[in-house]
Amino acid sequence: MGDARALAPLVAALRAARPDLRLLYTAWTTGGLAMARQLFGDVPVHPVPISVVWGPRRALAAVRPRLVIWEYLELWPAWVAACRRAGVATMVVDGRVSHRSLRIRPLLARAAASLDAFSARSPGDAERAARLGVRPAALRVDGNGKHDGVAVSPPSPAPDLAAAVGRVDVVVGSLHPDEERAALGALAATGLRALIAPRYPRRAPALLRQAAALGVEAARRTSPRPGAPWVVLDTVGELAAAYALAPVAIVAGSFGRRGGQTLVEPAAHGRPVIYGPATANIAEEAAALAGQGGYPVADWRGLRPGRAPRPGRRRRPGRPSRPSPARRRATSRGPSTCWRRARALRGLRRGRRGGRMM
Repeated sequence: MGDARALAPLVAALRAARPDLRLLYTAWTTGGLAMARQLFGDVPVHPVPISVVWGPRRALAAVRPRLVIWEYLELWPAWVAACRRAGVATMVVDGRVSHRSLRIRPLLARAAASLDAFSARSPGDAERAARLGVRPAALRVDGNGKHDGVAVSPPSPAPDLAAAVGRVDVVVGSLHPDEERAALGALAATGLRALIAPRYPRRAPALLRQAAALGVEAARRTSPRPGAPWVVLDTVGELAAAYALAPVAIVAGSFGRRGGQTLVEPAAHGRPVIYGPATANIAEEAAALAGQGGYPVADWRGLRPGRAPRPGRRRRPGRPSRPSPARRRATSRGPSTCWRRARALRGLRRGRRGGRMM
């Protein structure tokens, strides 16, 4: 879901610069497909074929693209090899290479070396991409597309979302299954009213059961109950706007094995952002927000009574916040850079005329 939102500025830039281009968006998950259909209008959206030898070959033969763009490090060797054989240019945007990726370098090195362009999120990612095997001539640092647009103009919550949630003290975003038990236990001890957004909306029933076991009334966003102190966000695509509904945000995914979820969405609303110690995926964002609205805690016990974030002056839901230095520093350099790189790729490989950008 976040992947589709991150690519939205690039899709917009491509369509603005070249309205004649035919685009196709693919995703692995049902949530990602649903989000893409919301964001991209008339751009065709399809599930991606599984990454075995015949899947990529058949897809490329049917679509006949000139350029295939992957996000982060969706570096499937079968896809890269199929593109190379078909003469299709390849690019990674928002490129992220973790130390864990380097552990499987023998599996990825050949595919990495075959890429025509790798647009890294940070200098550290670029350095690790080079170690992975990406050619120096293909490397550049363009920042994180997920920040484009969000930090400049954060989305406002729809009236029905605000009405369903009501007054809450904190928004807990991107809560992963391995964090649920500790998070809900800590929240129950604080007595705070909370909007809880699971990373996977299908986890909503499990969260309701856990809330009941703790003696806390909870309701779904899609089935609101006035007075319920907890609301579970069981929809797709509303979290970025929902951060505006509370004076404090807790970004989960940083208290377990995930390595963190984006801090920029709540920070863009001018909210203090609390996050955990696992920040491998968001190290640059955490550094940018240090002392500027970002508050790391060691674990969920940091929310126990006496140390819980208390609501301050409430900002009207959806009201734009003043851009902070942290917000400006945490954002990338804009989608136009990605477009220039994509445009430069058009002549790099033996792309077929009339094909699509994929």
